[in-house]
Amino acid sequence: MEVGKWYKNPWLLGFIWILAGILTGWKQYMLTGEHSFVNNFVIFKSSFGHFAHHLPLYLEYPKEYFDLYLYGPVFAILMAPFAVLPLGISVVMWNVLNAGLLFWALMELPLGISKKSGILWIVLNSLLTALLNTQFHAICISMIIWSYIFVQRGRDFWSASLIVLGILIKFYGIVGLAFFFFSKDRWRFAGYLVFWLVVWGLLPFMLGGMTYGWRCYGEWLAILQHKNELNVDISNFRTDVCVMGMFRRITGDGTLSNLWFLVPSMLLNIWVYFQPKKWGDLVFQLRMLAFVSIYLMLASTGTESPTLVMAMPGLGIWFMLSEQKRWQWVLLVITLLISSFSPTDLFPKFLREGYIIRYGLMILPLLGVWLALAVDLLRGKRPL
Repeated sequence: MEVGKWYKNPWLLGFIWILAGILTGWKQYMLTGEHSFVNNFVIFKSSFGHFAHHLPLYLEYPKEYFDLYLYGPVFAILMAPFAVLPLGISVVMWNVLNAGLLFWALMELPLGISKKSGILWIVLNSLLTALLNTQFHAICISMIIWSYIFVQRGRDFWSASLIVLGILIKFYGIVGLAFFFFSKDRWRFAGYLVFWLVVWGLLPFMLGGMTYGWRCYGEWLAILQHKNELNVDISNFRTDVCVMGMFRRITGDGTLSNLWFLVPSMLLNIWVYFQPKKWGDLVFQLRMLAFVSIYLMLASTGTESPTLVMAMPGLGIWFMLSEQKRWQWVLLVITLLISSFSPTDLFPKFLREGYIIRYGLMILPLLGVWLALAVDLLRGKRPL
């Protein structure tokens, strides 16, 4: 290994990421007898048993876990391998899968090893936050990244599979449709999307029956609407860590409509995206991947500190493709401090609780990065 280049070694980085999955999974499992620290995973794991016995997926089960299952019925089916394993083993495997899939996706990006290693280091702390909460979001963003990689490699069949699956798990996968016009055969890609919508969409009906399948989908849509209503409560500091939530907290107006951000932001998305001459340009594509991954967190009322791992690859791609001027370094450091490290004990408590959490400021630096990406996409600036 070249002296001074250890931080770029993919084997070392892979070891660190997989070790993070193992240690965080086992640590959280061992913390309490009630396993409240792996509650998110227990929800996922239990969902398969509920599906297999045709029980309602979206009711409270206080004897098993607290909170609610919020994912699509197809996700409950995919949790089958974890459901049959003991909790300690399965939660470690779950965290390793989260870390491993995201590491693999980032390593497969069409970039040099220096840029990919830089992105991995930028993402690492937010990955740890997600793993300590045994969340799904590292897998979710890896699916979005892979859907781009497959399009870029001309493998639209598998890209369409991941896009549809992502939508049917938690709707976030819908941003993968941004890569549609990057395809060299869009009509075939559209056909693949329809094919996978049938395959993945009918799976709950095939395994659970028509009546139960329809009930699951109907209850899923209802619980998502209910959850959104709970998220926008300004007294709930955990969720709604999005741009709209930030302004609701700053103004103290819990009735402030999401549309004040969503409408102008969608217009900006359209303006930035519809530049057909750039659709075949690799740098434009990578910046668009970063743009939509950050936007997911800016615009979702379900955004909270563990979910911000989904925006961090976008931060890394933006910085590694930038000219890395002083202001870009400053924005990177501020974003890491506030959006990645502020939920940890490394950040001063009085700042975290008195300002960052109180006013929902965790999302603010990412908004700045997203706007900087919009400028780069419109100007077509290429990295040096």
